[in-house]
Amino acid sequence: MIVIPLARPSIGPAELEAQARALASGRLVLGPENAAFEQDVARVAGVSHAVAVANGTGALHLVLWALGLPQGGEVLVPAFTFPAPAHAACVLGLKVVPVDVDPDSWNMSPAAAARAISPRTCAMIAVDQFGLPADMAALGDLAEQAGIPLLEDSACAIGAIGAHGKPAGSFGVAGCFSFHPRKIVTTGEGGAVVTAQASIAERVRALRNHGQVEAGSFVEPGLNYRLPETSAAVGRVQLGRLQALLDERAELALLYRKRLDAGRRKTAELRTQAIPTGFRHAFQVLAVMLPGGVDRARVVRSLRERGIEAGVATFALHRIASLSGLPGLSREALPVAERLHDQAMALPFWNGMSEMDVDRVVGALEEIL
Repeated sequence: MIVIPLARPSIGPAELEAQARALASGRLVLGPENAAFEQDVARVAGVSHAVAVANGTGALHLVLWALGLPQGGEVLVPAFTFPAPAHAACVLGLKVVPVDVDPDSWNMSPAAAARAISPRTCAMIAVDQFGLPADMAALGDLAEQAGIPLLEDSACAIGAIGAHGKPAGSFGVAGCFSFHPRKIVTTGEGGAVVTAQASIAERVRALRNHGQVEAGSFVEPGLNYRLPETSAAVGRVQLGRLQALLDERAELALLYRKRLDAGRRKTAELRTQAIPTGFRHAFQVLAVMLPGGVDRARVVRSLRERGIEAGVATFALHRIASLSGLPGLSREALPVAERLHDQAMALPFWNGMSEMDVDRVVGALEEIL
């Protein structure tokens, strides 16, 4: 049986050639490939500075660190997301305050964020969930009124477009990208911090390289979050065909929606994220919300028995062990995140996926539901 994977990176001969070129240069870290890659990332994000780092979680860690937030300060984080932004805040001694998400977009709810802001709030992290930009205009207004920095976790959203036609990552004081193998642009592992503020970029550059502003000049304690030259070389090729990758994913998402709507009643009931007018979803993940009462574990298991990989979409922070002990995390206070944690499911979705693959996935869902 041919298995349809949940995700697959889009890697070809050009990426292999770029990696070989970087290896042959003998310069394997912080060289010309990194410099060129950073310029390309900054251009895509529509900002003046980009700093390439080892991974997306490192990007979050470095920005929060560079902002110099007070120990014990509260950081607002969407309650339904991968735990990386919450973990990054925790390791810096910050208190995570989960904010419920909008039932349509599955991104941080501005109304819930407004209720969560307190005199102890020192920052807000908005996540562009699955590649759909959050309502950064409304969240930005809230942050400005509260006098706190807004950070955009655009790990899944490179190339997406949000409010006022601005690229994902360009809102707030800084944005963060991930180039993990499941992301649209991959460098194997990798990430980037993007910002319009030179002071933030400069401190992130130092902190990613043992606190050095130049070789041998250690200005503060730092860590090693450097991106290898081989990874940066691959990323440059990937960014060169970003628009083609995004266009293909948009067509694939539309095909899925047409097939689901044309299916039996239960597949037509599968909900996807609502995309606001003028926004462009990057579709890093195609997630659906199962109808109430449907056992997701059974659906995932039945799909895998048919040679189709599927899985949870992402997590409610109050439902994972690493964060369950934090104050303020409760099922009653976070009803939308609670439902999504149990009912949202990621379907196979990747560049190169065929119409026949989509038909096979939707047909299997029809049988199971």
